[in-house]
Formats: sequence, C-alpha cells, structure tokens
Amino acid sequence: MKIRASVPAKVILFGEHFVVYNKRALATALNLRLSVEVSGRGKDKSGYHLYIENIPSFGFQMELAEGKAQPFINYEGASSAIAYVRGAIEYLESKYGIEGGVEMRIKSDIPLSAGLGSSAATSVATIAALRRYFGVDSDSGEPTPKLEEIREDAHHVEKAIQGNASSVDTAISTYGGYVMIENGEVKRLNLPAIDLIIGTIGCIPLGVSVERISELSLKTKKLVEAVKTRREAFKSVFEHIFNASDELTKEAILALEQRDFYRLGSLMNINHGLLDAIGVVPRRLSELVKLSQELGAPGAKVTGAGGLDELGGAGSVMALPPPGDSNGAIKIKTAMALTGALAMVLKTNAKGLIVESV
Repeated sequence: MKIRASVPAKVILFGEHFVVYNKRALATALNLRLSVEVSGRGKDKSGYHLYIENIPSFGFQMELAEGKAQPFINYEGASSAIAYVRGAIEYLESKYGIEGGVEMRIKSDIPLSAGLGSSAATSVATIAALRRYFGVDSDSGEPTPKLEEIREDAHHVEKAIQGNASSVDTAISTYGGYVMIENGEVKRLNLPAIDLIIGTIGCIPLGVSVERISELSLKTKKLVEAVKTRREAFKSVFEHIFNASDELTKEAILALEQRDFYRLGSLMNINHGLLDAIGVVPRRLSELVKLSQELGAPGAKVTGAGGLDELGGAGSVMALPPPGDSNGAIKIKTAMALTGALAMVLKTNAKGLIVESV
C-alpha cells in the first residue's frame, strides 16, 4: 500500500507576526505543492527511510534508524524539512503508537526558509500520510479526512519546534483557499483568486555550511523571539502598531471582496511599513519591494516571518500585478529575477490537503 498526501504553499497577505499576539491575519494557499508518499519497507524492516527528492536548492536522502526516529547524518544541520518530519513522527509515535517500517518520499515545489509555508506543509503532509497509512484515518476514499484533527496535530509539531507558532500556516496547508485567523480561531473565507508575484531571496543557497543551513532553518523562531523582545521594550508603541495591523486585515478583506486592487495594494504598502517598524524587513527584501512599486505594482510587502540582515536577508516578498497591464506581472517577475531572486507569478485560493491511495 502507498499513500500520498499533498498540500499547498501559503502566503500571508496581512498580519504576519501580529497574529502571534491574537491580532487578525489573512492568508491564502498558492499553487505550489509539497507531497509526502508513505509505503511499506518490506517484511521484517522497521524504522523510517526518508528521501527528500527535489526541495528547491537542497536535496539529499537519509536513514531514520531502526526503531525510533534517529538520523545517521547531522539532523540539526541538514534541513528544516527533517526537523518537521522527525517532529511529526515522534508526535504520532507518542499519540497513536505508530511503529515505523515505512519508506517516506518528499517532493516539493516550495522553497525552504522563504516564508511560503514549507515547514507547515511538511508537517501537515507527513501527519496526514502517516495517519492514513497506519489506520488512524480510514481509507474509504474521502479526499480530506479529519481535517481539524490533522491541523491540530501539525500545529502541535510546529509549536514544539518553533515555540510561539501561530496557526496560520497549518490552517492554510490543511484547508487551502483563504483563511482568517482571529483570536486563535480559524475562519475560512470565500474570496476571489488573484495573481501575485512572489520574489524569494536566499532560501537555502547552494554551497553553504551545515551550520549555516541550521541558522536559516531556525530563522522563523529567531524572528519571532526578536519581535517579542522589541515589543517588551516598547510596549505602548507596539500596541498601536499591532492594533493598526488588525484594522488593515479587516480592510483588506473588504478590498478583496470588492476586487479593489488599488486599495488592496495601498493596504499592502502600509502593512509593509508596519513590518519594517517591528524590525523584520532586511535590506535585500526592502529593495525588492521598492523595485516592484517602481515598476507599477499598486502594492508590495514582505510576507511570512521576514528576514534578518545577519542571515543574508533571506525571505520573500509579494507584489500585486499592475491592474490593466497584461505584461506587468512578467515585467516585475523578470526584474526580480535579475537581482538574483527566485521569482514566480502564482495564483491564490489553491486547493488544500489531498490524501489518496496510489
């Protein structure tokens, strides 16, 4: 038996970082996907054999040793993907008593450490595939079994690894479409699909050391902790910034409903300013935002956790294509690529978790 679970990438449109403190955030699924395939290893074989085939900028294979999940290579330094696979396995071993004896293959179009939800995608897809394979969920053919349980399991793994993790990423990986997070509650929204230009810098660059990869893999946790430290130092100021973000998210939902892209873009620009104010906009990402605006994007902003200059400014930005300009998106994408960024034109409102026997 072979089980495949696939999930989409995500982009946070509004409210990243602020959502950790119970402010609203709006996120959507993008048409990039990550899949996890689980199959048996054959008679008398236990443990977990993991292949990571084509995650952008990084690929390897490893053995999770017989019995419990123990790697034979430097697990901490190899990749954030392994951290979330191992976290999911350990959690499922504890909660459901799964016993291994499987081969796992991960395939992904989602860049690592880019703010596009690669860690949540890995957690959700791993948990969904293993739950189905070991009979926690039935194999009756339903495309999305026990979504809320899967999301909660994956969020537990995210919190165990990241610390103060929000539920945005695991919600989008599970449900797809659009979701708003408010006071920790997930609300699915019916909003139109739009095109976005995504520019990613320095996700996991080739030729870097194991220690450097480990640094980048822990970027989100470092950024969340840095914002917490600044907030504690400037509590009254940050309270106003956080409240402004909350209002921005409400206004953005209305602008999307009305397809008012100029207003939506203006709100993106304001949100970018708030992220800069709390210290998560490195120079290289700021330059991509400015470039997009100069080429006609009505709005552009950092998305996801942001970045740190001391980590090379790794992260992602998103930009709205100029309304009425059929070549505008390609022009911005090309300009981003010429700076060395990985640039893509993607569509929002993608489908969520799919689990199937293959």
